[in-house]
Amino acid sequence: MTLDKRSKRLLNEIVRICGEDGAYKIIEKADLKNAMQPKYKVDGEMLEQMIKFLLATDMIDIKHDDENVYCIAIMPKGRIYEEQEQKTRENKVIGKGLAFFIIFGSFLASIVGAVIASVILHFLG
Repeated sequence: MTLDKRSKRLLNEIVRICGEDGAYKIIEKADLKNAMQPKYKVDGEMLEQMIKFLLATDMIDIKHDDENVYCIAIMPKGRIYEEQEQKTRENKVIGKGLAFFIIFGSFLASIVGAVIASVILHFLG
């Protein structure tokens, strides 16, 4: 299952707040809205929809919900999804680093090769 960017960000924030213990945590709705990036333009209704989706997909569980707060816990499915996303993010960073190293290494090797060729031609010619 894949989540959209907004839902991924929300799940990431809930995992961050709830921590590793798996216990229910009281989270203010305003804190969740503020944690979302401004480009997502999350309002109260959109937040409710994303929470309902995460609840329906068994990624979170809600013990209590009122106007201002949720009492949320991360379910194993949500924790596993977040761990897989974290590995994917790490692999992308490693991939970009490796690509930079290969490009820079090739550039450096070509310059060294040109200098060596120049020196050899200088002594032969």
